[in-house]
Amino acid sequence: MTSRRVGALLASSLLVAAAALAQPPAPLELITELRVHGNYSVPDADVLGLAGVAPGDRIDLDGLVAIAERIRASGRFDAVEVRKRYTSLTRTDEVALILVVKERPAASVTGGRMGRLLTTALRQTMFLPILGYAEGQGVTYGGRFTLVDTLGDRGTLSVPLTFGGTRLAGLELEKRFENGPVHALRGGVSASRFENQHFRINDRRSELWVRADRRLVDVLRVVAETRWGDVDFGLLNDQVVTHRLGLELDTRRDAGFPRDAVFVHAGWQWLDPAGGVSTVSQPQLDARLFVGLFGQTVVAMRAQYQGASGTVPVYAQPLVGGATSVRGHRVGAEAGDRLAAVSAELRVPLNSPMSFGKAGVRAFIDSGAVFDVDERLRKTQFLQGVGVGVFTSAAFVNLQLDVGHDLHGSARVHFRTNVSF
Repeated sequence: MTSRRVGALLASSLLVAAAALAQPPAPLELITELRVHGNYSVPDADVLGLAGVAPGDRIDLDGLVAIAERIRASGRFDAVEVRKRYTSLTRTDEVALILVVKERPAASVTGGRMGRLLTTALRQTMFLPILGYAEGQGVTYGGRFTLVDTLGDRGTLSVPLTFGGTRLAGLELEKRFENGPVHALRGGVSASRFENQHFRINDRRSELWVRADRRLVDVLRVVAETRWGDVDFGLLNDQVVTHRLGLELDTRRDAGFPRDAVFVHAGWQWLDPAGGVSTVSQPQLDARLFVGLFGQTVVAMRAQYQGASGTVPVYAQPLVGGATSVRGHRVGAEAGDRLAAVSAELRVPLNSPMSFGKAGVRAFIDSGAVFDVDERLRKTQFLQGVGVGVFTSAAFVNLQLDVGHDLHGSARVHFRTNVSF
């Protein structure tokens, strides 16, 4: 009996082995694209050279493991991950490979301690240009220098410096956490100068601030911020402490051109000026809805409200008018203690859904008003504007050009752009 069982077991094993050998080998997939993420001092070409792979090569699962091992063997990275992505919904034999690396700080270089410190600083330094145009402010240009891993893992130190329409010099710290009461802690100091577009007065500020974020779920987070500022506004000099507490819901997968998504910020702000004015309590709401229609067409709607329990200092009053609120009116046309505004847009992309970025046309209608604490909203005269425009949104370029009519015989062109790297 025992010998029969052993024989049956051997026969079954042979059948399984034969079936496995009879299976055709997994087909090789064609690499059509290669990307490198996470490197800040090692060039992409060097990482690809270590990987030993190029577009046009064919790969299988063992090949992915081998690529990661070759990069890891260089000793220049703390972590290496090779991700495979299909480039088409219909073809499963063409893939893009994403090589995700985490650089290892330089451990030893010639030149002694000073040389090691200098080399480490150079490896951990990033420079990002800043370039943008805002209506009324003009062109702002400059850059941001960032030192990564300066506060341990996931900690950064940044120095933004801009000129032109908005002048800014600052020092910012950021530390992210996987666990704990907060998931991101930020703080900084800055000195800035820009022109208030309603009063046509330069606003100069020196500020010290700290901010904490906690993500409750993937799309919901709590934000708290405290800011102290010394403000020179024309002949007025004041010091003000601002506290903010808010809740943000954001389901947008593509912030450049969202579809079937919502963004809502609901919060409270407290202004505590030193110039003899009592603390002003300000409820705030910014709600945006994006609904996909036929094809790529999207309807975008937005509602904004900022209240006030008392008179707001002139340098902190909300403005209405211009590209960011009511088009067809000059930027900063009106100022007041409270703000209410709504807008709706029909956005129609003209390029292919598979194109890099979005470009298209849109039609819009805007309405908004500012009013003082002793005025009622229903008696407030709202500004209105309608018009059409064009837009383009890519990975690092955002451009918007609108022509708005104020419904009283006057039209304005509104242009804004932002280039971020």
